[in-house]
Amino acid sequence: MGSLGPTIERYFTIVVLTQHLTTEPPEAAGCTEAQQEALRATYLEVLDREEWAQAARAGFAADDNRMRWLADHRAPQLRLRAFPDREPDAEE
Repeated sequence: MGSLGPTIERYFTIVVLTQHLTTEPPEAAGCTEAQQEALRATYLEVLDREEWAQAARAGFAADDNRMRWLADHRAPQLRLRAFPDREPDAEE
């Protein structure tokens, strides 16, 4: 994914995958715990790149519902660079 250019769609997809790798057991992803952590770390590294964060912020500024949902519900838990002002939800 990281070799492709950033888009709102790709950003959203990577966050959803990362969230799954964060909350589900390795078996749910069909991998070992070490593989799951390596995938998660790779996805987070891509999301942390400035150009990817800029794409997410542009989507948020354009009122893209996916980016608003990520900012409110996934960014806090994953500590996404694109949305640094979000606090983790108490419920999640």
